[in-house]
Amino acid sequence: MTPLAWTYLVYLALTTALAIWVGRTLRRSGSVVLVGNADTDPIAVALSHLLVTGFYLINFGVICFLMKTDQSPRDTQSAIELLSNKVGTILVVLGAMHFLLVLMFLSARHQAQKEERETARQAFNDELRLARVQATEPRAEI
Repeated sequence: MTPLAWTYLVYLALTTALAIWVGRTLRRSGSVVLVGNADTDPIAVALSHLLVTGFYLINFGVICFLMKTDQSPRDTQSAIELLSNKVGTILVVLGAMHFLLVLMFLSARHQAQKEERETARQAFNDELRLARVQATEPRAEI
């Protein structure tokens, strides 16, 4: 096999393993970030799964697009240099996607917490109004 073929095989193995590792980390932690306890909210689990699926699709697409090269390594050194350049590019893409998804998870969590606070505030205001009404009503004497 040529050095380029070996470079392609190592590139695919490394980048696929890295993408799966980052995706599993996002999947495991993403729904927890959304609601604190992922088992209680199926929407958080579903959203996490959808985001991670998109993560995989984009990253495997980038891995495939970046596999082709115009360079032809003639020896081991040039094959390693080509491989490190390609793997480094994928690592930067994976890191950017990771941070983007973390921001999306945190944004969704912030929105959910905001809605919970608004619901709690509304319930408190309703109870306060009821207490005021009850305090102003004349009491029946025994």
